[in-house]
Amino acid sequence: MKTLLCIFSILASASLFAQTTVSGGIYANTTWNLAGSPYLITGSIVVFPNRTLTIEPGVEVIVSADNTFNIGNFIYLEVRGSLIANGTSNAPIVFTSTDTTTGFFNWEGIRIKGSQGGTVQMNHFELHNTWYGINNDISQPGVSYIFDECYFRSNQYGLQLNADLVYNNCIFESNSIGQASQILYGSLTATNCQFLNNFCSFTWSNYINVNNCLFSGNQNNIIGSPGVIQNSQFYNNTFGMTEISNITVNQCVFDGNGTGIDASSTCVITNSTFSNNGLALKIGDAGIVSQNQINGNGIGIQVTANNPSTTIIDSNSICNNSIHNLENLTDKNYQVNLNCFCSQDSTVIENGIFDGYDDITRGLVSYAIYDDSCENVLSYVNKIDLGGPAGLTALDEQWNAWYDGESFVINNNLPGIFTIYDIQATRIINATATVGLNKISLTLPQGLYLVGREGGQTQKVFIGN
Repeated sequence: MKTLLCIFSILASASLFAQTTVSGGIYANTTWNLAGSPYLITGSIVVFPNRTLTIEPGVEVIVSADNTFNIGNFIYLEVRGSLIANGTSNAPIVFTSTDTTTGFFNWEGIRIKGSQGGTVQMNHFELHNTWYGINNDISQPGVSYIFDECYFRSNQYGLQLNADLVYNNCIFESNSIGQASQILYGSLTATNCQFLNNFCSFTWSNYINVNNCLFSGNQNNIIGSPGVIQNSQFYNNTFGMTEISNITVNQCVFDGNGTGIDASSTCVITNSTFSNNGLALKIGDAGIVSQNQINGNGIGIQVTANNPSTTIIDSNSICNNSIHNLENLTDKNYQVNLNCFCSQDSTVIENGIFDGYDDITRGLVSYAIYDDSCENVLSYVNKIDLGGPAGLTALDEQWNAWYDGESFVINNNLPGIFTIYDIQATRIINATATVGLNKISLTLPQGLYLVGREGGQTQKVFIGN
């Protein structure tokens, strides 16, 4: 009896550490089953036309890592026939390497030779440490791949497929690029997915539809992809989205990013929250930014659109952004009356807006002052140009102005005529200033004032504590 138990124990141990070594061509239909797992690939494998390699749920495929850093030496699995690798939620199929160091791409990946009729059916799997990920040598218009509960980790490219790709409950982690550009054809649909610590989550798809996904710790994240993103969270990315156009963003959260959204044109951004970002969002022509909370960032909104009639910024809370609430980076004038800046003090609001009063190469921004509820308008600030051509001479080389408690003081290097305006651009006084210090005695209430010199140059002067 003891002898039988001993033999059983030895057999069980041998089974526990069983390993099947494979390489070369697959010329007949072949199955890799759980009993033979793990399968150690020591040389490249080719599944020939009209032949099928089936991998059963729970199987682990381990590829011998190449340490030469020469892609030409990398081992690959090439499919000229068919690959069927459908795992389950409880028993995913794992494609990995003998060296799983994060950021070490040491085998080529899965080549699909679509030009020779190669096809794959893959679901509930993991893919680790490849250079090219899953790729096909042809574009596949109208072909869809559906990936459920898949995990792409530490790949140079997770996938390179010009097809319609659908991801459900998938994770992309520590890849250089999760899904590569779909230049010829393709779309991306992602639901309940996580994109974590990638250099780029996905880039240049023809259309994306993203719902309830998490993007955290990525660098360039989403690049140049039109479509719809909703109910998603963007935390601590260098860019949430960049170089995008024709995008709709709704009910998303952007927190702790370098830049939340960098949109070149034709964007609709609604019902979203932006906080703790270096720059919440940048918008170009045909941009709509409405009903968002844009509070507590470095910069709230940068406007780069050159056609004000196509750019709508309304019904937003744009408050307490430490550098500026809004920056006008164009020479066009904008009106943002339908936004609340969370202050009844025009000095505070004006200090949070960067426009032509700060840099004469920029256009002016008019706005409204709301009560504490942000629902009722108390007054409007409608700005006008102060006249004269826009000069590019640095102001501090020519003159400077301040208020000393009793008088406006103008330190002037050249004689000239100066005009003092209130924030409504109503002229208060004209004065001629000679070279040196000039004092203009005025008793004025606390607030923001503008000192303009002939030639169009202006400076802000604050009166108050």
